[in-house]
Amino acid sequence: MLKYGGYCGRFLRVDLTAKKITTEELTEEFVKKYVGCNGFGAAILYNELPARIDPFSAANKVVVATGPLTGTVVPCTPKVGFFTKSPLTGGFMDSYAGGHFGAELKFAGFDGVIIEGASEAPTWLYIEDGQAELRDASKLWGLSVPETEAAVRRDLNNDAVHVASIGPAGEQLVRFSCVMVDMSHAAGRGGVGAVLGSKKLKAIAVYGRKNPIPVADPEAVLALAEKIYQHIQETPSLATGMPKYGTTGALKANQTSGILGTRNWQSETFEHASSIDGDACLRELFEKNLACFQCPLRCTHFSRIKEGKYAGTTTIGPQYETMYSLGSVCGLTDIKAVAKANEYCNAMGLDTISAGVTVAFAMELYERGILSYEELGGLDLTFGNDEGLLAALESIVARRGIYKLLGEGTKRAAEVLGRETYKYAINVKGLELAGHSVRGYKGMSLGYATSTRGGSHQDMRHIPERAGLFDRRDPSGKAQLNYDITSTTTIRDTLNYCAMIEDVVGRVGITEKHAEMVNAVTGLNLSVNEVQQLADRIWNLERAFNVREGMSRKDDVLPYRFMHEPIPEGPSEGMYCPPEELEKMKDELYEIRGWTRDGIPSRDKLLELGLDQVAEELWP
Repeated sequence: MLKYGGYCGRFLRVDLTAKKITTEELTEEFVKKYVGCNGFGAAILYNELPARIDPFSAANKVVVATGPLTGTVVPCTPKVGFFTKSPLTGGFMDSYAGGHFGAELKFAGFDGVIIEGASEAPTWLYIEDGQAELRDASKLWGLSVPETEAAVRRDLNNDAVHVASIGPAGEQLVRFSCVMVDMSHAAGRGGVGAVLGSKKLKAIAVYGRKNPIPVADPEAVLALAEKIYQHIQETPSLATGMPKYGTTGALKANQTSGILGTRNWQSETFEHASSIDGDACLRELFEKNLACFQCPLRCTHFSRIKEGKYAGTTTIGPQYETMYSLGSVCGLTDIKAVAKANEYCNAMGLDTISAGVTVAFAMELYERGILSYEELGGLDLTFGNDEGLLAALESIVARRGIYKLLGEGTKRAAEVLGRETYKYAINVKGLELAGHSVRGYKGMSLGYATSTRGGSHQDMRHIPERAGLFDRRDPSGKAQLNYDITSTTTIRDTLNYCAMIEDVVGRVGITEKHAEMVNAVTGLNLSVNEVQQLADRIWNLERAFNVREGMSRKDDVLPYRFMHEPIPEGPSEGMYCPPEELEKMKDELYEIRGWTRDGIPSRDKLLELGLDQVAEELWP
């Protein structure tokens, strides 16, 4: 039995080819070295995946993992991580969902699941209190996410079961398909849903009641929980702002600063922002709050449209990223239309960020005359045309005409289309950008470019710059800021607490608070330096995964638009990140991280972090 708190002590391994399910004990050495979710996922993928495999081959794997905080009394710790080689980027991908699935998996007796091989016929996995079995999913194949979850619960005669599933988009191998958890939460980025689709795994259902999660120091954990509750109560933006608006308040804040992606980022101010902001959601959509496991914030909203052409629509959210990607970046001016598109994406299992940014890419090509009305299958993709957006999304899922190519993502689509369409493809390493400005934050410029997963806002965080703690217009010092912030987000994703409580333990740099959190739950007794080393080990392992796939400095670049076109108007007018500025910041960051000038983790750095096998492989 594992001596550390916060763990069940074992993983499930599911071989879909052989239809074989086994359990594997976590070793003390593995736990001490990688601690939890992000660390477990990175280590398993690096150690078990051959280099340069096709992400849709049976050789790829999906790791589902929790952290030591998951399922404990510590509030705001609901996350579950999904890890794979991304079909969108060709590199390491980690994507996280909230809800109750992660805690339920641990209550069922497992810290995670390793899914490998591929089934010949559709199947789904059921896990209950230490047992697991594969079931026939032939009748589920082709169903939407809500239909799938309802069918699984009917089959089990249990409404309390929690379900992670894919929709038709994943089945059709749309490269930005996601995994939906309980219909409310998405492990959205990087195409994990498409990888599960390639394995013909439609759903994972979990039910657990017999496995309470032990902690190393119960009194310290209760004190930590009290501290987080107190912080929430004393912080108006959390205590009242999140239940009222969720993350939708970010739209107004970004519009005010002139950094709201608009019409495929041709500009960063949206003249119709007030029609799709948080107040519009309150007026037109939100009906009641929903909460993740053990979370007092209740930042998720159930929405219903009661009148108009989209009357009858019900959806969860939208949250800020979707209001950006299906709203301002596509030029939509009707929050009800955004909600309708969000409902469709969730039902089909599409990542709303990549889906919206990809349609916006097509809209700009249409308005510039690069793609014709006929090439677009007779769709009018003028910016702001909500019916065109919805029809384009449906065609992507159906893989119809040119939309089959668009379902490959903006990077691949631009490579096939040619005609200098790369200038309008908004992605980093193939992952379409989230809704926090590259041009308006120098820290984010470097953060997006060097993120191991591409255009994600969850590695580098914009909030310290938006709050004015750091000058968002000055590139100096941003390499150190990137190192300090990505260290904390790596630990956040390893312990599995929500980004909403980053302030409790600190957003910039590893501190004693991070060590106290991990030690209270696990008893690992890590020092601050050892927590920093843990963050470095995991980040370098992710980087090494990408290096093994052929990535290097040449891939740490930004979309053409952000390096060559200044923001044309508004409060951030004139800001951009020219190539020479980005290259200088990269030099500084590589030096801080102990990487070569080509962005490769040095042999000495890897050995220092205990990654001897990786050092031998990268530096034979």
